[in-house]
This record gives sequence, C-alpha cells and structure tokens, in this order.
Amino acid sequence: TLVAIAALAAFGAQAQSTVTISGLADLGINQTDFKGNKVTTSGAANGSATTALIFAGTEDLGGGTAAVFQYEIDPNFADTSNRTKGTTATGTTSNVTSSAGNGQSFVGLKGAYGQVRFGTPNSEALAANGDGNQGLGTAIGSGYRVTSFDAVRFQNSLRLDSPSFMGLTVSFLQSAKNNIQSNSLNNGQTGNLNNQTQGRDQVTELSASYANGPLTIRGSNIKVTQWADVALVGVGVNQFNTATWTNATGKEFKLNTLSAKYNVNDKLSASYFYQGISSDSLDVAKATDGTASTTKYDRKTNGVAASYQATPSIKLIASYQEAKNGANATSSAASKANLVTKVTGLGVDYALSKRTTAYFRTETDKDGIGARDITGYTAATGNTKYQATAFGIRHTF
Repeated sequence: TLVAIAALAAFGAQAQSTVTISGLADLGINQTDFKGNKVTTSGAANGSATTALIFAGTEDLGGGTAAVFQYEIDPNFADTSNRTKGTTATGTTSNVTSSAGNGQSFVGLKGAYGQVRFGTPNSEALAANGDGNQGLGTAIGSGYRVTSFDAVRFQNSLRLDSPSFMGLTVSFLQSAKNNIQSNSLNNGQTGNLNNQTQGRDQVTELSASYANGPLTIRGSNIKVTQWADVALVGVGVNQFNTATWTNATGKEFKLNTLSAKYNVNDKLSASYFYQGISSDSLDVAKATDGTASTTKYDRKTNGVAASYQATPSIKLIASYQEAKNGANATSSAASKANLVTKVTGLGVDYALSKRTTAYFRTETDKDGIGARDITGYTAATGNTKYQATAFGIRHTF
C-alpha cells in the first residue's frame, strides 16, 4: 500500500510539471545585390523567420503560481561550422553569437501578480517591431538594423510584467551596469573584450502593451547608459555598441518605439510603426582605446504595413518604412541632416500544411543615411541601393 501511495504521489507531482520542445526551421535560396555586387546563396537560412530550437517548461507551484523556464537556441542550419562566443552586451541580437543559448532564455515565476523573469528575455521593442511590419520580424523586408535598431534582448537582465488589466500590461526590464571588466578589476582601465561578456552597459526599458479585440498597441522606451571604459571595435554604425563609445561614462542612448496593429477583419490587418533614436555626443577616445569618435544619433523612422489572407493557403505581406536623420545627427556614414533611407518589403506565404510553408520575400532599400552596414561597402556615396530576394521553406514543430 505504501508503495502504491508513493507511486501515485510521484505521478501526481509529475503531472504538475511539463516540458516541451518546439521550434522552427527556415532555409532557402537568398540573393543580395548591394551597390551592384550580387551574391547568391543556396541553402541560406532565415529568409522569412529565425530558425530556433526551444526547450520550455512550467511547474504548478499551487496558489495560482507557476515556475517557468525557457532555453532557446538559434542555430544556422545552412552553416554548422564552429562559432565563437560574442563579446558585447548591447549589440546585435543577443548575449552571444554562438549557436547555443543565443535566443530568449530565462527562468522565472508567473501568477495573478504578473510575471518575473531572469536571464535574456526579449524586449517589448522587439514585439513592437514585429507588429509594425506585420510579422516580417527581423528577416528580409522588415527594415531590421536599417530603419529599426536591433533592440532584441540584453544579457543578465530582469524583466517584470504586470498582470493584464482590461488588456493593458506594463513591463520593466533592466540589465544592471558593470563598470568593472578587467582581469585586475580596476574599473576597466586595462580590460579586455572577453570580460564584456559579463555585462557592459546599463539598459533600462519601460514599456506598455494594450491588446483588446482587433487592436494591439505597444510602446517601449529604452535607455542605454555607457559605463565601461573599453573600446568596441568593428561594430557597424547601426547598432547600440557604436564603435568607440570610449570614456563616455554616463553617456546615454535612447530608443523610443511605438506600434499599432489593427485587424480590420479575419483576412486584412494594417499596422503603423514609429521609432525615435537619440544619443549624447561620444567622448574622444584614449590613445590605447581605439579611434576617436564624435558620433551622435538623431533619427526618426515611420512605417506602415499590411497583410492579407487572400486564400486559406496564401498570405500577402507589404511593408514600407522611412528613416530620416535630424539636425543633430553626426554619424560618420550620414553626417548631413534630412537624408532619407527607404525600405520596401514584400512577402508571400503559401501554406503547404499547418506546419510547413513555402515563402517568397523581397526587399529594396534606398539607403540615403548609410544605415545598412556591410563590410567593405559602408560608404553611403554614389549607388546606395540594396536588394534582397529569398525563396524558401519554413517548418514549425
């Protein structure tokens, strides 16, 4: 009897906890043309969405509270060669650039009080970006890293989400500063890039989302305060960790993002996207820290998008965004005010089944402000045209 009771107790405890494996695979053919330089890649990844492998779990703790965790891997199925760990906290898309653990990963609690997560939870700015371009996400046609900044997630973060009140949720995210980054722990004066993997800038996001009926509105305010004293090198002009934010203790970068998405009916959806970017002037670098920089951001983006479910199998997507420099913009690739970068994206999805979709994506950029950074072709002079086209298959599981 005791054995039977113990077995039932173990089964009951097990029934309160679940672990799932899910994900997405996206591969196809991608052709890019940057200033007349064409490159075609067969087997290219992520033409329409980010390939991901997600391990997630939840445990019922009782009283309406549950423990949750997620570990996301964003591999590149087209390139399985070895990758090295990243070095910065607030650039590109994640805490590392390797395939393992570079997606949204966290552990936390949720209940009637809302949710708390520790790790690398996604920012609300990322969700606003996805709504604003009708699901093109960070792929071809989205304007990602061109008209919109890559505010995806930040390492060593805490995110708090309030419970939903009549569709309204308020969120707070913070990655605390770390200004001690050298082997000798002397405030970064002789620090090295490897130490930056433990955290760099102080990132704070205050955001709110409203979802009720056909309308979804998201707003995000991100502030990045520079505290470290180690130069960043080889980083594009369109990322948070702009080259040589050096000796800029207390300098600030601000990113305001807004999206509004409205489902007109069960077939048609329209959206609006806005992003405003500003920064302090950056201090002159020390001789040992790298090249001096006086970069200052002042940029605004406006965009519209729509999607239409033409048939049960065919979905059409269109997006258009414009980014304009203000009078205070001093980015080396776009020093003149009132220049414009325009991004036009088109997409077609053809559902082969509930989980498998064939897709087409195309994007055309006229990059007046030089926001798109491609090694060897960074100057925004002469031909500023960029085109990308992709055909592929996306499978979810």
